[in-house]
Amino acid sequence: MSPSAATPAVAVVVLNYNGLEDTLQCLSSLVKVDYPRTSVLLVDNGSSVDPALEVGRLFPGVQVLHTGANLGYAGGNNRGIERVLADGAEFVLILNNDTVVAPGIIDALLDAFAANPSVGIIGPVINFMDERGTVMTDGVQFNPGPGVEFFRRIPVPVEPGSRRITAVDIVNGCCLMARAEVFRVAGLFDERMFIVHEESDLCLRAARAGFRCGVLGETLVWHKGSSAFDRSGRQLQRYFDTRNLFALLSRYAGRISSSRPRALSLAHWVRYAFYRYSIELDAEKRPAARAVVEGVWDAVSRRSGPYRPGLRLGALPIHSIFWLGHHVAVVRRHFKAHSR
Repeated sequence: MSPSAATPAVAVVVLNYNGLEDTLQCLSSLVKVDYPRTSVLLVDNGSSVDPALEVGRLFPGVQVLHTGANLGYAGGNNRGIERVLADGAEFVLILNNDTVVAPGIIDALLDAFAANPSVGIIGPVINFMDERGTVMTDGVQFNPGPGVEFFRRIPVPVEPGSRRITAVDIVNGCCLMARAEVFRVAGLFDERMFIVHEESDLCLRAARAGFRCGVLGETLVWHKGSSAFDRSGRQLQRYFDTRNLFALLSRYAGRISSSRPRALSLAHWVRYAFYRYSIELDAEKRPAARAVVEGVWDAVSRRSGPYRPGLRLGALPIHSIFWLGHHVAVVRRHFKAHSR
């Protein structure tokens, strides 16, 4: 076996958008990774403060790539993937900046790839940053039902050192390692999605191209969780979740072995959107409820890319129907509670 085959080149792509404190913590854990052929590329997605000076001072081995604008999770990571593939990376590890990793993460994932040659994408078990012994996410099955369940958890047994993987439909995008061939054959992240569900689209598209996905039964990442939306606002998460879930179901529902038929799936998507709308109204989060409605309209209008503010006349009837349905449900709950 050649040295290159025994130790393939691995590039880690970390995306930063106005999250320098988290990014520095992430890089601090990455410099402790003991795999010899590791490079780290920090992609800055148009942050208001350029991280290059601080990163260069603390982590001189880390390269910084500037996109010049906020291209979303998809676009920002794509610019990084393009760069590292051009530089000869054989495996690419996509890593959220609000994570820390175990020193042996790359060795463990590469061992899992070696033991499972038909697998193209692998992630580890991911635990909460502030509850390090509690699982945040592991395996996911796409759109099995019942009801409005679109992402069913597949529990992954944690067996450190076993290198055993559990077959899944989707690997969480906060830590996802892929063979370079996956991106060359199946393509990069879909930039029309911008952010939310783009890793699901990549995994499902890779599966259709013949690459299996799996989760390694070892906790190797601790995730702070949703820092980008903490900074940018809850309503954006609601908007992109609603809009991009429609795109995901339109593309893959009924076409993946685990999935329900497309028409049934889209009907449940409407129920899901109404449920999210109602939850936000009950919590008195009117901007987030409005974002759900805008997501519905933009989904059926086939709008994509970043969120664009503005009046959406077509969303007004949707809002009226959801508002009426929500208040009817509130009245029913009130009468039911007082009739006992």
